[in-house]
Amino acid sequence: MQKKNKHDPISGITGGLILILLGVLFLLSTMDYIPWGDWWAYFLLGLGVIFILEVIIRSSSRSYRQHSKGKLIGGVVLIVIGGANIYGMVNWWPLILIAVGIIIIFSSLRQTKK
Repeated sequence: MQKKNKHDPISGITGGLILILLGVLFLLSTMDYIPWGDWWAYFLLGLGVIFILEVIIRSSSRSYRQHSKGKLIGGVVLIVIGGANIYGMVNWWPLILIAVGIIIIFSSLRQTKK
């Protein structure tokens, strides 16, 4: 028996938003509104925001709800890395990633004990 594939418009919207983000960042870079060497930090920040928006949309829609804990964590991590580079805290974001990783490990261990 074949499983029917449901059309998931949220994935298409996410892909479109990522392309729009890239286009806007390249446009802003060529117009010297953001430094050309820093566009990637803005991309990571924007990508993180898009992932979190997708999680919010998926959690509010019953038909497209999925386990989205990974995208939420990934979105937060991308926002931290991009924001840290934009605001000059380049030395701090690895420590934040380590702390988040430790929290995730302890959270997983605590859930397996229950």
